[in-house]
Amino acid sequence: MEIENHKQMMQRDEGLITEILLRLPVKSLVRFKAVCKFWRSLISDPHFATSHFERAAPRLLIRTDHGIRTMDLEESLHPDRISELIDYDFPYTVPYIVGSCRGFLLIGYDRGRSLSIWNPSTHVHKPLPVDANAYEYDHMYPYEYGFGYDSSKDDYLVVRVPGVKPGSSTNFADVQFFSLRTNIWKYTESVDLPSSLASTKGADLPTFTTVPDHSVGLLFNEAIHWVAQNFVAGRVTHFIIAFDLMEKRLLEIPQPKPDDLLPQPDDLFPQGFLFYRLWVHGRFFSLTAFQQDTIEIWVMKKYKVQSSWTKTLVVLSSKLLYPLCSTKGGDIVMCSGINLTKYSDEGLQGDQLENFDHFGLVNESVPLYTESMLSLPDVSG
Repeated sequence: MEIENHKQMMQRDEGLITEILLRLPVKSLVRFKAVCKFWRSLISDPHFATSHFERAAPRLLIRTDHGIRTMDLEESLHPDRISELIDYDFPYTVPYIVGSCRGFLLIGYDRGRSLSIWNPSTHVHKPLPVDANAYEYDHMYPYEYGFGYDSSKDDYLVVRVPGVKPGSSTNFADVQFFSLRTNIWKYTESVDLPSSLASTKGADLPTFTTVPDHSVGLLFNEAIHWVAQNFVAGRVTHFIIAFDLMEKRLLEIPQPKPDDLLPQPDDLFPQGFLFYRLWVHGRFFSLTAFQQDTIEIWVMKKYKVQSSWTKTLVVLSSKLLYPLCSTKGGDIVMCSGINLTKYSDEGLQGDQLENFDHFGLVNESVPLYTESMLSLPDVSG
């Protein structure tokens, strides 16, 4: 009986210790591996790493001249909420962040010619091999990137689309993806796009937008999404293009009906030119349409279903505000230069809740990072 009681007490104690450790930041957990064998074994367990990641809250990434910082958006927008510099322990200048997935950042350096996958919390750093057959690099029109996770194969993928000069086009066969498990670059073989964009391999892909920054793909529902645009007869047509990470194919995601969106001006580049931006609002795939002083926010209540698009917010602003993310309470965090603003999502006209000028640059294309202790898969897989 005493032995049985002792086992039950030990199990309760272990459960309590596990619960406490799951609430701690990765930096502390790395240190606590040295406390005892049990703690080291527990913290090193892949199931513990997964549970810890699932509980962690995303943080805003802020890139400064001296390094990268993060900020808790569930708290008030205040300088005290900004973290210390993230240790940057490999010999490059502060990198450009071109992707964020499960605690890993895809970073570019050497003007985007080179890529690495980096976990700022555990300092895991893996340079990606250079593809000798890659599309010729053009520093004026660099590659567009996407970074995501294929849960069916426990594999991380990097997707690369050649940048395109205005008035020219690229080819579906030029769209590449890199598998971390195989450690090789491949070319897209399957395309599912409407006939107006050419539905077979080898046809022209519409030019990818690069407004206002590099067009980094948005990760949602195990697919990477971009806004693309076609120039036909002096008019611009927008599309949402996605790369399915499990099926390794390109497809189109329906956008709201054109008659419901802000009108597209007749001239090609008029004042107040209409453009779109993709982001994630809570658990929904979202689109923001900008034109002059009007910002419309749409959410797709059922993924890939056009009729499920719903306009949730209209903001009138003299400055261009980019939605970054939403808090657990539903408030929308927007960015304009060094300014952060929170808007209430109650009612169609949102109320400004907070305003804050930070001292770095928020990467509007890759705004969020969730720290984790997850490991990269072995190349041998």
